[in-house]
Amino acid sequence: MPQMSLTDQLYTGITLTRPLLRHITARVERDLAGTGVSVGQRALLEALFHLKQATAPMITKHLDVTRQFVGREIKSLLQNGMVETVENPRHRASNFYRLSDESRAMIAAIRAREMREIAEFAKGFTEEDIRGFYKILSTLTAEFSKSSP
Repeated sequence: MPQMSLTDQLYTGITLTRPLLRHITARVERDLAGTGVSVGQRALLEALFHLKQATAPMITKHLDVTRQFVGREIKSLLQNGMVETVENPRHRASNFYRLSDESRAMIAAIRAREMREIAEFAKGFTEEDIRGFYKILSTLTAEFSKSSP
């Protein structure tokens, strides 16, 4: 098989992101089985884990998703008692959201397990490999987001 140019390798790598995302989502769904949390909810829980508390627009920006998605997931998480509202002193119509004690413990445990698995997986790569991977994905995300609405 002829060696691919770097441009061809990068293009092929970009085309692999669709099946990769599908496989990651399926894996996360399997790992969440029995928790009562969906993949989308998990993303919001993790965002709030990092942000401590945030408004819906802040979560939307942090995750780079639609406001409708955040609204739907927040509503569900509120109904399940996984997220609490906190009054926003700057804007009465825009509450802050934060994790309940139960969901904070749940997402911390989920993240700890995932980080152990990723640390094990990372042993197959050099620090340079991982830094390059991060640099390319970050740059691609920024580049492609320029053309998004």
